[in-house]
Amino acid sequence: MNVLEQIEGYVQEHFEIGDDPDFNEDVNLFDEGFVDSLGATEIVFFIEDHFGIQITQKDIILYPMNTIREIAQVVERKMAEK
Repeated sequence: MNVLEQIEGYVQEHFEIGDDPDFNEDVNLFDEGFVDSLGATEIVFFIEDHFGIQITQKDIILYPMNTIREIAQVVERKMAEK
């Protein structure tokens, strides 16, 4: 399972999205109401724990992380830096 699939699976399960037809890897999780600010923090904790990387405040400012795809791209970039 690749990074995108792992993050997508976590979000679907943790935020009880199930098989919502509006949910996909390119939907804005916040604008569409799938995740709120507390949920964003939970996603960061999951990423840091699961992938062994650190998401800094600078990362949050520099890189868009509104969709599953954007989050996965940041994770992959951070993993490549290790």
